[in-house]
Amino acid sequence: MHTHTITIGGYTLEALIDVEGAFFPVSVVFPDVPETAWEPVRAWYPDTVSGSDKLYTRVTCYLIRGYGRTILVDAGIGPGPAPLFGHARGALLDELARRGLTPDVIDTVVLTHLHPDHVGWVTRDGQPTFPRARYIVSHAELEAFHRDDVRAAMHAIVPGYLDQCLAPLEGAGVLEPVEGPVELSHGLKVALAPGHTPGLLRVELGDATSAVWLVADVFTHPAQITYPEWCSAFDMIPDTAIATRKVVIERATTEGIPILASHFPPVPGRLHQDGASIRWEPVSR
Repeated sequence: MHTHTITIGGYTLEALIDVEGAFFPVSVVFPDVPETAWEPVRAWYPDTVSGSDKLYTRVTCYLIRGYGRTILVDAGIGPGPAPLFGHARGALLDELARRGLTPDVIDTVVLTHLHPDHVGWVTRDGQPTFPRARYIVSHAELEAFHRDDVRAAMHAIVPGYLDQCLAPLEGAGVLEPVEGPVELSHGLKVALAPGHTPGLLRVELGDATSAVWLVADVFTHPAQITYPEWCSAFDMIPDTAIATRKVVIERATTEGIPILASHFPPVPGRLHQDGASIRWEPVSR
């Protein structure tokens, strides 16, 4: 599925895919969901599965431009090779270059959360990759990822990545913890959406007449729109993650707000009632 540019509230919004592929078995990402439950999901979202047992995953960052601002939401897997993603190398800087952009034009990097596939490009050679940017993260997220137990769990997945990513930002004084909700620019704000991680941020873009939400990993897969009780293996606080998904589903459905997510196909989708259930439907279809 092709990405496209959205114009909303005086901004342009583009999806930048850092990496994509069939990296993870369904049973690893959703260990508590029976295999038979995936049968209708494969028909609903054929471009999110690969073969009989793997998810087709995108790691998507978002570029927002307008009102003199150039903002990046999330920073992918990094230059790689990343063992977690089949030793792939991230394409974020190449994607920016294709748009005629160099790292020094980015003035703000919003880190929705601190899992390794969202912070990989924040530093290179021990220095911030985007030298003019402030790096936004929630205070709750930063506090959690400084805990010894969380650091040990994260480094068991990608050894040392927090030291490589967070320490240089903190040393350079460019990491800016926020309490949500916070307006970052005209018509652009971040709000807390905890559960997947303790301090995950979602991004709201637009105005009273039209809006879009970037919900990061509130949903790992569009099946969770229909089944918000399905928790991924990466949801750090499952009960809170379920509650957050239900809140986002309710608001996005009743207010008609399209959502973009980090690992969905990289187009906005609206939530529609389909019989007794709710489905995510890309607006481009």
